[in-house]
Amino acid sequence: MAGRGVTQLKLLASLCLFIATADYTNGERVKQKIYQDIQGDMACFKRFNGTHEFGCTSKFYGNLGVVHVVDSSEDLTWVFDHGPHQPYVLALYPEFMTVEVLQQADHSGKVSGVILMVEEDFDPASLYSGFSGETPCPNEGLGLYTPSLNPEYAGYCQNNSWNRNGTSLLYMNWNFPVFLIDNQSSINHVIDCYKNFNEPDANGSARSWPLCYSELKSNMFGTTNTEVCMRRRSLAPKLQTINFCDPLSDFNIWGTLKPMNSSEVVPEKSVIIVATRMDASSMFDNISPGANSAVSGLVTLMLAAEALYKMKEEIIKSGTQKNVLFVIFQGEAWGYIGSSRMVWDMEKGQFPFEPQKNEPDQMSQVNFTHISSFIELAQVGLGMTGDISNIFLHTDPISNSDPDIKMETKEVISSIHSAANVSDSISVENADNVPLPPASLQSFLKRVNISGVVITDHKKEFKNKFYESIFDNYHNVNFLSNSSSEDQSNQVEDKYHLHISRIASVLATSLYSLLTDSQPSSLITVNQTLANDLLYCYLRNVSCQMFQEYGEALLGTEFFNDKPAKMYVSVKRGESGRTVVTNSIFASLLGERKDYNESVCVTNSFYQVNQFYYFSSVDNGTCFESTVRKTEAMSPAFLIDDYDWQSGEYSTWTESGWQLTELRIFLRPSVVHEIALVSGGVASLLLSLGVVYFMNSRANILFSVVNPPAAC
Repeated sequence: MAGRGVTQLKLLASLCLFIATADYTNGERVKQKIYQDIQGDMACFKRFNGTHEFGCTSKFYGNLGVVHVVDSSEDLTWVFDHGPHQPYVLALYPEFMTVEVLQQADHSGKVSGVILMVEEDFDPASLYSGFSGETPCPNEGLGLYTPSLNPEYAGYCQNNSWNRNGTSLLYMNWNFPVFLIDNQSSINHVIDCYKNFNEPDANGSARSWPLCYSELKSNMFGTTNTEVCMRRRSLAPKLQTINFCDPLSDFNIWGTLKPMNSSEVVPEKSVIIVATRMDASSMFDNISPGANSAVSGLVTLMLAAEALYKMKEEIIKSGTQKNVLFVIFQGEAWGYIGSSRMVWDMEKGQFPFEPQKNEPDQMSQVNFTHISSFIELAQVGLGMTGDISNIFLHTDPISNSDPDIKMETKEVISSIHSAANVSDSISVENADNVPLPPASLQSFLKRVNISGVVITDHKKEFKNKFYESIFDNYHNVNFLSNSSSEDQSNQVEDKYHLHISRIASVLATSLYSLLTDSQPSSLITVNQTLANDLLYCYLRNVSCQMFQEYGEALLGTEFFNDKPAKMYVSVKRGESGRTVVTNSIFASLLGERKDYNESVCVTNSFYQVNQFYYFSSVDNGTCFESTVRKTEAMSPAFLIDDYDWQSGEYSTWTESGWQLTELRIFLRPSVVHEIALVSGGVASLLLSLGVVYFMNSRANILFSVVNPPAAC
């Protein structure tokens, strides 16, 4: 018996040696031989509001389907009416990414997924009709002009759509996953796999097996609506790793031209709010460029703030008691999250924070009584006609029915016109007798009657044909520069940064006159090099030198890549990188350099009037003292106990959690072939077991094992 045991050990050792040798001689795993991984980081995902769910999800283990590239409407007809190998995964070019096509795919029951292929440097101008995932009336339900608040203007947008190209695609629910790929190598893999194995012959007949299949994984954990999802989230065990959903939230960024200490009384109607937003959206994760919807206003505000700050001492010497509060709102695309939160905080007497008892160097509280006027930069990027920049001034007809408010609004409008008249390269026109377009100002006007002006590049409907879509990129605003000012090697002549600079100059000059009650000697100029750098960083490449100097120490290297900034508001611990770097840059533009080293350049308290920022990569280490800081931009709906999720008072948007998104292609044989392979495998296993049993039972004969003599 001992000899047989030794023999079994030899067999086991030989088997282990064979397996180990095979592993070294064949480096690729079987899985890697079967599957070709495709870019899978930009999937459509689930979002929820108080009543519904929207977006896409796959089955838990993913969706499978035969790849079919759609080059024409005939390809769609072939899949829906004749394709024998359902389910299919449609690989679409942008011109076929329409609500009608997706609905056809959904209703056909023959489609298990969609891949949108956007080739590198695709110019959206080829989509002449435009494409917007938003509704024709963005944020209408949470704005000022609702039937319950202002019935007189409630139906205006229904008859005069602001966003005429709106498809409402962001607010539809699909029964299959949808992925975007813009990596040319991945696109080529999909097309080649289709042409080699799936493309019908010249007669339109389907190809035989094997076929090119795709597997799409993007299973979402959330479901139903925000109320249900948040309840499940609260009831989930503390150690459970699944996160059903999170509120959309980030931080508002703001700062004042002059410091505001709580020891000094803030006069009524002394604060001019200058606001914009920095968030945009799209249907897909990891891509939301927002070139005109967000970046145009953001960069304009930052340029104007820097130019005005350089004249701070001159403004102070004028003896003015007025101040400017610059605000960059977050989450405005999803029901005015950031602006409604600021309004809510002001109502509760806790903006920017609840007053502290033991903080002598504490910033003043700001509330509605302090607001003099509200100037907002909305979409301003598409206002160029030749070499002339055109802007339009929108006001609210309801608040202006008050004679005092109307007079204050006229003063703001007059200051903008006066500033523009100094230059022959900018034209200003009033958009009278219409309600406000979608704007953060509406959040304030719902609670308080103040004067306000919204600056846009459109008088009526949006000029932006790609509002809240992946195509609102640098192509859309015709930003030609392909490098920052630090790298002149690839610079090309660009007029877009000049257009943005003109608007910023007019705004800065207008603010100067509103603050000092006097006109400056000439139009205040802004830094055009800074304009180009900011636009390049946001629209083309977040790994630009400016972003790295102001953000690398805070963000590490993972944030930086050769892609545009992702402007989606996301959730806590989500896409916060561009908020961090924007806050840092804004603090440097609206701040004063200090000759402090890193150990001294420290903010002791969030409540203190000035904040300190140290940037180790700027000029070998630079300290800034600034009023700029962040405050939370989360909808009040998530802070109010027993909030009525269906009331429509505040934004209730949440985002589903998910574990991973993955996209790959592979060749799949026929069902008969698969059964034969499985059957052959089972037969091989049984045969192997039989052979091993036979060899083991006759080991003494096969391996010449001699049994030892019995013990005496």
